[in-house]
Amino acid sequence: MPNTTASTADTTTPASGAVREEDGPDIAERFPRGGWQFTPEVTAVFPEHVRASVPFYDAIQDLVAEAADWLLPDDGLVVDLGASTGTTVHRIATRHPERTLHAVLIDSEITMLTRAEELLSGASNLSALYDVSDVREPAVKYARADLTLALFTLQFLPVRDRVKALANARAGAAATGALIVAEKVRPPDSRWAEIAGDASHDWKEQHGIPDSAIRAKARALRGVLQPYPEATLLQAVQEAGWCCPEVLFRWHSWCVLGAFATPTGM
Repeated sequence: MPNTTASTADTTTPASGAVREEDGPDIAERFPRGGWQFTPEVTAVFPEHVRASVPFYDAIQDLVAEAADWLLPDDGLVVDLGASTGTTVHRIATRHPERTLHAVLIDSEITMLTRAEELLSGASNLSALYDVSDVREPAVKYARADLTLALFTLQFLPVRDRVKALANARAGAAATGALIVAEKVRPPDSRWAEIAGDASHDWKEQHGIPDSAIRAKARALRGVLQPYPEATLLQAVQEAGWCCPEVLFRWHSWCVLGAFATPTGM
């Protein structure tokens, strides 16, 4: 089915996502303390930046695409909250070329969705709607979603707003619908939190991000990124009306959680 758009992002990038110091300052170094924003400049380097910033980012994307084997049937609908440059929907569509798929990509940044549209323009099995809006707004533009995604999106919202966004998504889900959320979480025990912070720092450094850029990103995210314990994420998902939550992936502070709309799919 041809790709269609309602309003208005991602080109393929090297799997390593390494950022070399000789390439110049990292994008994070351009922001002041607590000043991180998803600007057009961030959009321009977002695929490379997120791969180098989130440990096992590509493995998480592969996990989601594989889960779609079971969760997104032929003629099914996937809704991506905070879709950014469309990487996840692209992975799913590429993995399932034999299926006709529909997608709603929601993001508040039009430049992100512009890149998503460019990336997905070649997916002949995908019909896509690009919605420039806040993920907390009611899901009036789609219904009966088979798979709802929120990958590294809700972590920028207060807990009450996360519940609101997830509740709206639950209202737009099919009875058999599923949810996958990925977030950075905060280990409640300070000893594990110390290990998690250092391990994440080491991972980024091993993948080519200089220490100065790691520190710059941490400063820019102060008060912007709001990690909570895994238990808080579980509670938010359940308060929003989703059930049967299950941790699908966990590496120190990085967590992927799955849930369903109803216990039995009825």
